Amino acid sequence: MKIMYIFPHPDDESFGPAGAIDKQIKEGNKVVLLTLTKGGATKVRHQLGLSVQEMGAIREKEMLKVQKTLNISEMTILDYQDGRLAKTNPLHLEAEILKWLQHYQPNVVITYPVHGGSGHHDHIALHHIIKRLYFEKKEKLHYWKRLAYFTVIDTGKPMFFDGGIPRVTWTREADIVVTEKLDESNISAMKNALLCYDTYQEMVKTTNVIERIGNKTHFELENEKHNKILSSVTESITV
Repeated sequence: MKIMYIFPHPDDESFGPAGAIDKQIKEGNKVVLLTLTKGGATKVRHQLGLSVQEMGAIREKEMLKVQKTLNISEMTILDYQDGRLAKTNPLHLEAEILKWLQHYQPNVVITYPVHGGSGHHDHIALHHIIKRLYFEKKEKLHYWKRLAYFTVIDTGKPMFFDGGIPRVTWTREADIVVTEKLDESNISAMKNALLCYDTYQEMVKTTNVIERIGNKTHFELENEKHNKILSSVTESITV
């Protein structure tokens, strides 16, 4: 089957789902990736003394290394303004994403859940745009069978605090529908994908992402209920 990941920034595909991407490809699925920005507005650019454009160019090159590392079949990197997707006309973004859905014709689309994984406004804005597309266009886009959200299970401890006030909570365990178990080669692939981002190694350490994901990657499914936890994002789909 064809699985399409849609994320706002370079590194979103590596900070968490990279192990699952590796597993999905090794199981014979074709994985494609659409990223809406080049991620140039990241705060890391200030440490490096780079402009938004210069940082975006570096992150684009880092992401191309990820494509080779994970053997992602096809990848498209757009150049919408990093950090401003929530301020962009959602109809324009919807039309853009629809164009790429029609181009790639995926069976499964994966993006962020409603909390955006980190509370980032770009992540949350993209969630709502893709969710609306799913309900509005799914019947016309006959190949699109499932909308999944890459996520982590809420531990009761919010990811970020601001003055002691909780800012982000993750997905309730009861809302997890798919859990993909990773083997050592999948975990190694995630580590290698993260290493492609030379400029983000401090962030890899700070977020503790490798340990946080561990050997399981979780997904929510939109508008689906199952009487068991599915073992892959393609399980029970008929094309």
